Amino acid sequence: MSQAVIAVGTPQAFRATLARALEVEAEDIGWVQSVTAAEETLVESDEPIDVLVLSPEVKDPDALGLAEFVGRTAPMTAIVMVRDKSWNGLLPAAMRAGIRDVVDLTQGSEELRDAVERAITWADNLRLMRGEISTKPSHRGMVISVFSSKGGTGKTFLTTNLATAISELSGKDTAVVDLDVDMGDVFSYFGLEPTRQVMDLISLGEGADTQTVFANAAQLGDHLYGFGAMPDPAMQPPGGEAVGKYLRVLRNNFSYLVVDASADYTDLALACFDLSDVICLVTGLDVVGVKHLSKALETLLTIGLPRDRFRIVLNRADSKVGLDAKDVERVMKVQVDTIPSSRLVPTSLNKGRPVFLEEPNSDVSQSIRKLASRFTGAGAEQFDGETSQQMTSDHKRRGMFRRR
Repeated sequence: MSQAVIAVGTPQAFRATLARALEVEAEDIGWVQSVTAAEETLVESDEPIDVLVLSPEVKDPDALGLAEFVGRTAPMTAIVMVRDKSWNGLLPAAMRAGIRDVVDLTQGSEELRDAVERAITWADNLRLMRGEISTKPSHRGMVISVFSSKGGTGKTFLTTNLATAISELSGKDTAVVDLDVDMGDVFSYFGLEPTRQVMDLISLGEGADTQTVFANAAQLGDHLYGFGAMPDPAMQPPGGEAVGKYLRVLRNNFSYLVVDASADYTDLALACFDLSDVICLVTGLDVVGVKHLSKALETLLTIGLPRDRFRIVLNRADSKVGLDAKDVERVMKVQVDTIPSSRLVPTSLNKGRPVFLEEPNSDVSQSIRKLASRFTGAGAEQFDGETSQQMTSDHKRRGMFRRR
């Protein structure tokens, strides 16, 4: 169909369900896995999008948050919400938020088809009357997330030192973000403790200006700023849609954003991955670690993230354990970077100073410098491999229907 209709939410089979209801091929319907990905599509797309159709798996708070986002940034895009169980008074709240229709999927496909067709007509008529008025942010930084589903791999060590290296090599404002709301340790690597509440930081996503963003940051270096909240194991993690808005505001204010993602496959972590230009999967060269790595990659590919967005970082990779980095690269089909083991790492942590600054000429610091240069392009002539210019170019080529 000529109009842009996008299915939002898992499972990907919802796309086929929607296509059957509209009596079109599945390829004629776009698909993104989450509301954060939908918001990103609205921001990035040069083509008008008529309708977002939300699957029953999209949580009510995320759906209402998306409606608020659409109202501000893409007011000529309609939202149709699909549910397969009792609405529990959802309809009035949905209508107030600007959602065009809430459809009961248990009543068959005809109601869904009629709702989408009404939404397309509404969007077309509104666009003809008002013209396209969407605007794009003038600045867009690079987002690098660091993830490991297994503890003890060096995820936070890599996050903090990589962010430090990027800020030093590029000379541009860089943010390091701690998304582990339970027991985040990012600030410990700088000898500090966070002072902000989680929701104070998340509220930046509601359109905070540059002055407010920097007022909520802890300056960690000449061009390095930290965002993290006081650990609270009892804290209910914020929703994925709210986290997406928060990270998008930071991305619009910094040249680089390095995110220490939570260790679980939460909505919070998945929202981060949706906005990431690069996802670094961290593990050690041991059988259990590689097994976790393989499962993590398989899981994230299954939900629709493209393979070329991933990099594997093998920490303590000089250990003599019978495994080789080239073996991992061949099996995973993802580029691998290595970081050697070093006693300097715990020593620098105890000093509250990243090893990249404390021992800049060490082997471990040089390996981090090499990885950072891939993202910044600074000093890349010393190393082989893909640089940020190539990565950014690839990212910009992501089309509206990039997940198939």
